[in-house]
Amino acid sequence: MKERGIKPDVITCTVLLDGRLKENLKRACSLQCGKERGVEKTDDSPFWNELNDMGKEIEPDVYCYTVLIDSHCKTNNFQDAIDLYDEMIARELQHDIVTYTALLSSCWRKGDRYRVITLVDEILKGLNQMTEPSQCCPVVF
Repeated sequence: MKERGIKPDVITCTVLLDGRLKENLKRACSLQCGKERGVEKTDDSPFWNELNDMGKEIEPDVYCYTVLIDSHCKTNNFQDAIDLYDEMIARELQHDIVTYTALLSSCWRKGDRYRVITLVDEILKGLNQMTEPSQCCPVVF
């Protein structure tokens, strides 16, 4: 895209990132076929670094972060997912139920009940602060 003089926006970058990470996940799962459950860590850093280098032109949004967080959760890179979540909060991005769902699922599979409780508390605090009844409510089971 750069070679053609096309400036991608955050939506384009998020879609490309999501596709790349899903392809990596698919490849890693194929390699794991017949072996122990789980997948290898995928390296999204080159793409993420390029996105961050464009910093002034493209600011990653909640969807971009959620794509990365979900990918890290699915590849058992929970600490990387939490680091991105913390970065998202530091950037004052309003995370949504999709972000929480990825984190909750990962915490539950990992057996990190303390983190599950902490995240559910955050969700409940967010529900209490909602001003519009039309806002999304989580389904936690």
